[in-house]
Amino acid sequence: MSLRPFAAGMVTATDRNGKVDHYAMRKIARGRYRLTLSYRGREIGQGFEVGFFPLPGAPSNVMVLQMAALNFHAGDDNLRYYGVLVVTGQNSAQEILPDCNKDARDARVPIAYNENGGICFFPDRSALEKSLLSLWQSGRKPDTSLTLQTSIGSPR
Repeated sequence: MSLRPFAAGMVTATDRNGKVDHYAMRKIARGRYRLTLSYRGREIGQGFEVGFFPLPGAPSNVMVLQMAALNFHAGDDNLRYYGVLVVTGQNSAQEILPDCNKDARDARVPIAYNENGGICFFPDRSALEKSLLSLWQSGRKPDTSLTLQTSIGSPR
């Protein structure tokens, strides 16, 4: 079961270059969220099933971010995109995504990554957690800043 650090609501994602995307985030089964693009003109409804899990060795506000594209999702085995989520406030967080080539050297787990369309494959959960912990400890700047506007009456 994944952690639920946020209430449901609208998410604004701003990348390093200032590009903004808007998503609707709602809670679904197994402690997960469904994050879908929420405005016309850009693949409305496309998005991800998202889970957050503790990252051993990191503070409680630093988590494993696990995502599966909705158009390819086939259950837990297909949650392929991983990153680090740093919760910075009740309604804000930062996302740090691994570079499948560079971060393998930082993590000193060179067999942990294979580049395949931006997806990093890890031989096991331990290698994933070690690599993501190293990524967080590297001080790398976030790829995306996230802000949440909670739905009225939405429970945490």
